[in-house]
Amino acid sequence: MLNAIRKLTEDIEYNIDPKFKDEAVKNISILHEGDDGYIAIAAKKDKEYVQYHYKVNDLTYNIGKAISLDANIYMTPNSFFMPKRKIENIRKLNALYIDIDYYNIEKLKTYDHERILAILENDYFGQDVPEPSFAIYTGRGLAIYWLIEPVPIKVLPLWNSIQKFFVDKLKDMGADSKSIDGARIMRLAGSINDKTGLRSKLYMYDENLVYTLRDIQNDYLPQLTPYINNPAYKGKGRRAKVVNFYTLYSLHYARLNDILKIQELREGYCRNNDGSLSEEGQRELMCFLYRYWYCCYCNDTKQALQNTLEFNQGLKKPLPNAEVEKITEQAEKAYREWLLDSPNGVYKRGGYNYKNETLISLLNITEDEMRVLTTIINPSEKLRRQLVKEKEERRNENGLTKREQQKQDRLKEIFALKEQGLKQIEIAKKIGVSRQAVSKLLKSI
Repeated sequence: MLNAIRKLTEDIEYNIDPKFKDEAVKNISILHEGDDGYIAIAAKKDKEYVQYHYKVNDLTYNIGKAISLDANIYMTPNSFFMPKRKIENIRKLNALYIDIDYYNIEKLKTYDHERILAILENDYFGQDVPEPSFAIYTGRGLAIYWLIEPVPIKVLPLWNSIQKFFVDKLKDMGADSKSIDGARIMRLAGSINDKTGLRSKLYMYDENLVYTLRDIQNDYLPQLTPYINNPAYKGKGRRAKVVNFYTLYSLHYARLNDILKIQELREGYCRNNDGSLSEEGQRELMCFLYRYWYCCYCNDTKQALQNTLEFNQGLKKPLPNAEVEKITEQAEKAYREWLLDSPNGVYKRGGYNYKNETLISLLNITEDEMRVLTTIINPSEKLRRQLVKEKEERRNENGLTKREQQKQDRLKEIFALKEQGLKQIEIAKKIGVSRQAVSKLLKSI
C-alpha cells in the first residue's frame, strides 16, 4: 500500500484527479518555496506508518504519486537541516498553525467545516488571533495557517509561545494543544482522510499575507508579570518587572539543547567527579532531564518519551528501553505538576526548577564545556561572555558598532545588485534574506 512513498522517485503513473495534485503542489509551494531544508512527508494506513525526507523540488515533482494512495498523507510545514524530524534539527520555521478539532466540541460537532470557518472569520480572526494566510479542511476538522517570514531555530521559543497563545484563544473552537509542535506533520491538501473517505481541501485567504513573529507578539500577546505570593503587593519605588511570555519556554528549550550538546561533546560518554569519562554514570539523570525538559517545552508527553528513547541510543552504552521508560516516568509526573502551577508560562515552583550550579554539579560540567553551552553556565562564564559582547559592540574607526557596520555593508551589496537591474525578490535570493528584509533596509535610509 505505501510502497509509493518509499520509492517516490520511481517513474510510476497513478490515476489521480489533477485538481487534487494541484492543491497538494500549492500547499507545498506556499510553505516551502525557496526552502533549502529537508521536508518530512509521511503516510499512514491502519497500523502502517512510513516517513521520509525530501528537498522541495523532488517532493513537488513526485507528490501526485503520494496523494493517489488510499492513505493519510502528511507533511511538515517547517523544514530540517538534516533528514530527521526532531525539533532540535529544525532549519526554518515557515508558519504558525493550529488544528481545529471542532467535532470534539459538543455544541459544534454537528456543524460542517464551512460553518466553522464562518464562525472563526466573524468572531476570532483579526480579533483574538490574526487573519490567517490559508486553511485546510482535513476531511474531518480544520488546520489554520499563518505564514511568517522564515526564521531559524533560535527563534523557536517565541514561535512556540505564540502557538500556545493561539491554542488558548481558539480552545472553545476545538484547538488541539498537540498541534503546536515545531516538528509536527500536518495533513496535506488534496490527500484523502481514510476515516471519512473525504479529500482535504485548501482554502486560500491571502498567500501574500506574511507576518513577522515580533509583530504578532507586539499586536496580540500580553505582557505577563512574575508570580509573587501576594499579587496586590508592590514594593515601594520599584518598577514592576515585565517577563516576556516565552521566558520559560525559552529556558526549557535552551536546556534541552544543552543536554544534547553535552552528549555530543562527550561522544556519548558520562563524566565522573574526577573528570574522567565512563560508559555509565549519569545515564539515568541525563535521560530524566531530557524527558522532563522536552515535556515542558513541547507539551507532548508521548513524543517526549519517544525522543527520550532515541536520546538514550546516543549514549555510549544505552540503557534498555524498558528501564529508560521506568526511571524517567517521574519526569512526566513532574511536568504535570509544573503545568498546573504555570499555565501561562509564569515562573512558579511546580516541577523541577534546577539552578545552574546544581546542574553543573550533578552533570560534572567542565569550564570548557560551559563555553559552548547556552544556559547551564556559572557566573565566571557569564562574565566572560559579557566582556566578549562589550568588546564586539565597541565602535570601529568609522564610529560604528559591529552590527551597524554589517548593516552598511549589506546596504552597499543591495545597491550594487539594484544597479545591475535586479528586483527586490531577486536581490533577496542572491544575498540569502527575505524580500521584506531588503525592503526594510532600503526604507531605513
